[in-house]
Amino acid sequence: MHELGIVIEIVKNIEEFARVNHLTKVDTLVLQIGKMAPVVPHYIEECYPAAVDGTSLEHTRLVIETLPGKEFLIKEIIAT
Repeated sequence: MHELGIVIEIVKNIEEFARVNHLTKVDTLVLQIGKMAPVVPHYIEECYPAAVDGTSLEHTRLVIETLPGKEFLIKEIIAT
């Protein structure tokens, strides 16, 4: 399951983004995943709690929007 490694990298990138932009808390992370993308949304959801455990995103809500096509991207970071 390569999704765990992908989610861990996303978490690292978002933590760096939050640090650079002086965000104190990320509330919600919105991902868009295409139906033909090389990742499985269900596995992303399953991996997310382990990937954020002990990080600044530990209490962040994950939202996944499914799209047609091959897209896989961070759509939105909702932060305070």
